[in-house]
Amino acid sequence: MGEGEDGLTRTSRDLQPDQAPRALLRPGRSRSIRRSVAIILFLTALTSLPALATLVRQMSLEEIAGASSDVVRGRVESTRSFWEGKQIWTEVTLTVGRAYKGKAAGRVTFLQLGGQVSTPVPLEMTVAGAPVHRIGDEGFYFLEPGSPGRRIIVGLFRGHVPLRRDAGGEFIQFDGRRLQPHQFEDEIRRALAAQERGPAPVN
Repeated sequence: MGEGEDGLTRTSRDLQPDQAPRALLRPGRSRSIRRSVAIILFLTALTSLPALATLVRQMSLEEIAGASSDVVRGRVESTRSFWEGKQIWTEVTLTVGRAYKGKAAGRVTFLQLGGQVSTPVPLEMTVAGAPVHRIGDEGFYFLEPGSPGRRIIVGLFRGHVPLRRDAGGEFIQFDGRRLQPHQFEDEIRRALAAQERGPAPVN
């Protein structure tokens, strides 16, 4: 999916942990039987999964900042994928290097739909267009409230701006522009200052 398009790719079935077949967990069965059961589950999933549509609107930096409860620069410290209902979610914990908005300090955690689990069988669910978070990744994160007590990224991927490195040094890419981190920080501060001022009065 590009920006504004939809789609969901799942490589496996929406199983909950307590839905694992007894034969898969029963001791004394041969590996070939367990492997066969897992393959059957996987092939069945390919023909039975419903599609989940996503629609992401192009947002300006001002809109992203305005929708955010927390804006931070951070590094991925850990990730953890888990079942919740019939969906797989990934919890991402950041070490906060700098906070521009909100009260995040030290560490902040957010959730993202999709991820990879190992039980009851190895399964992966991915959402087209959603960022992949790996330990050690750095970037700018625009977070908003999700379900009570939880944060999510604004606009699925618009609120995640990864920090990149090449021979020219550190940089980010935003709306087709290459910016140094301090330049992007300045733009964030201007967007937040404009938000605080509010709309200009109409004469």
